[in-house]
Amino acid sequence: MVMGISIRIIIDYVSKKKGVEGIKKFLDEVNSKGVLYMKDSEIKNKENYPGYYLLRTLNAAVKVLGEEQIKEMGEYFGSRMNVNFIGLLGRVPPREAVQKIVIEMRRYLPIFHTGYRTKTKNTYWLVVSQIPKHLSPFIDGVMGKLFEKHGGIRDVKKLLGTDRIEYTIKL
Repeated sequence: MVMGISIRIIIDYVSKKKGVEGIKKFLDEVNSKGVLYMKDSEIKNKENYPGYYLLRTLNAAVKVLGEEQIKEMGEYFGSRMNVNFIGLLGRVPPREAVQKIVIEMRRYLPIFHTGYRTKTKNTYWLVVSQIPKHLSPFIDGVMGKLFEKHGGIRDVKKLLGTDRIEYTIKL
């Protein structure tokens, strides 16, 4: 199940970039295979929706915005995610920070599989998989913004696969 806030963030971005006409095209694209929602106000932030709602919303946003604005939409999405890397004694330890990234990705974008492995004490392998090729820039934008929010990530190496993005991050 997908939180309504995830869908709302995408709708807000489309309306911010394309206005009223863009939202009309967007809703036509979302409802092209069957009616999901007629107005953007029907999506409530705290309700849960099936995963295909998010996927159809993302696909419609790609068609309305075009390929070049998808990474920017991912950055906007990442900036709106409620992720905090500050603990009681300052910044959280590296392992806990990576765990928070994975948990929040699973919470906000559950249609993509996210996981991590520890390489060393401060180096982690983070993977986001089951990504359609046209949505890779979106995920890259989201992850980039999360890394930026953390502020203590020294090095990021990215490897693009056919349906996955692998990150090696050094904290």
